[in-house]
Amino acid sequence: MLAAALFLTQNNGAAALTINITPSWLEPHALRGLLVVWEKIPPGVSRFNTLSIVAKQLFEGYDVRIDGGAPNEENAPLVTLTPRDAAEWSVSLAEPTLRGEASLWFGKDIEGLDEEIVPLLKNLPIEALAWADSALNERVAQILERRVPGWSFSLVVRVNDASQTLQISFHASQPLVLAVTPNLFSSTLPVMFQSDLTAKLIPGMSPIIGLPVAWIAKHRGEVEKMARDFLEDRNSVSNTRSQVEIAFAPAQISEIDALINSQRFSLQIWLAGYAGIKGRHPELGMTAGLNTNRWTGVDLEVYNELLVDAGDFELTDRLGFRFPLLRGLVRLGAEVEWPDGDIWYRVWLDTNRMKRPYLWWRWKAGQDHNAALGYRLNERISVEIHYDSRYKNKIGLKGILSL
Repeated sequence: MLAAALFLTQNNGAAALTINITPSWLEPHALRGLLVVWEKIPPGVSRFNTLSIVAKQLFEGYDVRIDGGAPNEENAPLVTLTPRDAAEWSVSLAEPTLRGEASLWFGKDIEGLDEEIVPLLKNLPIEALAWADSALNERVAQILERRVPGWSFSLVVRVNDASQTLQISFHASQPLVLAVTPNLFSSTLPVMFQSDLTAKLIPGMSPIIGLPVAWIAKHRGEVEKMARDFLEDRNSVSNTRSQVEIAFAPAQISEIDALINSQRFSLQIWLAGYAGIKGRHPELGMTAGLNTNRWTGVDLEVYNELLVDAGDFELTDRLGFRFPLLRGLVRLGAEVEWPDGDIWYRVWLDTNRMKRPYLWWRWKAGQDHNAALGYRLNERISVEIHYDSRYKNKIGLKGILSL
């Protein structure tokens, strides 16, 4: 009980100590030091005088005045710290050397930063940095964390005749972006085009390599725009009037998912093999399509699909059309198949992305059905559970290699 009473008495006395200092943001830092001193001064000595002597030693650059308290000095005082000098301060920013658009992003982030920090330094004596440097670092860190997360900094003071300059330098902090992995897919362009775009996109994203993940995450939208603009400048994209959609995931190994589809043309070439369906042979296929929206105003694709059976080298020719719905996630259409001249109806459900499932189903009125549930492993390889009612073994596996 006695220990608890002493503890409460000390804390109540400590809590009564107050401080008045300019600039005001130094108050918590200065108060912590004074509280320690005030609590350590033993009874029976001149506590005010002792506190004044110690405070003058602690707070360089300031005049100390102590007021308040009872005559017996049992109550805590009011300590007023007044700066001796009012030298002018300025702030300079040493920006890091960044490449490409990253330099523009950083410049925009720190725009007006010097004007935000200068008021913190008003009436701050340069001698006070001997004890207030950590408080200044904390204050600047709070501002920079909001503006440029992921960047550390260092402060250097340069003294002129009648003014001081606080120079802020920036340094990238861990974790950093070490690599960018593009995942590019197109349902309208051949894989040879996609592979070329993937190879070019890797060096195209080099400006963000070595930069803080937290800062790049803040600029996710700008990174996606940079990747989109880069791809749209490639001939294979601009000449085919393709639209580019980008999704960026910032990390040490960052990923960029790019979906590139032409609004005018489509060309796909593939090899396919079957397992489990007797009578089905490997086949070579090609689909070429043309969207009529440019001329008719109707978002309708007319396509021609050719299949060559590797068993008997029989050619199957399909001429059809399809309407895209729900931004292309669903497509409905019909096609005429030769040499029999049969009409088939068809529906596709496809996100048009890698490592995603897809489904298609085609049927002939009142007769045959043909369907597949597939999974796209990468831009080249897909695997399907294949169904064809025209064969004795109706269900099997189909592997597709896109070219």
